[in-house]
Amino acid sequence: MKAVPPCGITLAQFTAAFVPFGVLAIFALLYPETTQELDLGRAKATIWATTIMLIPALILYPFRVASTPVANLAHLYWTFAFLLFLLHVYWAVFVIFHGIPDTFRKMGPVVASVNFLLVVWWGLDVLVLWIARSSTSRAARCQWATRTFAFLFFAITLTVPRDGPARALGIVFVAAVTLALAVRLWVGPQRDETYA
Repeated sequence: MKAVPPCGITLAQFTAAFVPFGVLAIFALLYPETTQELDLGRAKATIWATTIMLIPALILYPFRVASTPVANLAHLYWTFAFLLFLLHVYWAVFVIFHGIPDTFRKMGPVVASVNFLLVVWWGLDVLVLWIARSSTSRAARCQWATRTFAFLFFAITLTVPRDGPARALGIVFVAAVTLALAVRLWVGPQRDETYA
């Protein structure tokens, strides 16, 4: 198993990921204007937008060795999902909780630590993905570990303590990614000779 770094990204591939990112970012900032709780609404909408961007990222990732365009799209969606997640973190940590110490106080040390671990781990993964562009098996294992952690984080936080739209989105998220992994296992190993 080797990592497939971004390579030769076309304008069409970039657009296919950037346009949904832009639309979701605008939605996440404007939709809460129609609610009674603007700041809480933006925190919720940004995590919903992040989840929506994560769905194609995590669906495409198991098939990244099928072709360079598939790998590029998986990486672009993953990166733009992280940018939306940073928007959520800003709104949650600095607007709702008024800073990092208050975040730990109000969320509790365990939950806050897991949240900040995801921010740092995902951020490092994105940096390494675009700067190092490694195709080693070690890079692939790190990417799988990061994506697995992100999947579990979102699956648990959207389905277990939530109800309503968040839970529905969480169920769609879990079902879509699980189905993609099942298809990948059913299809069997794929190989792109470019990365052999």
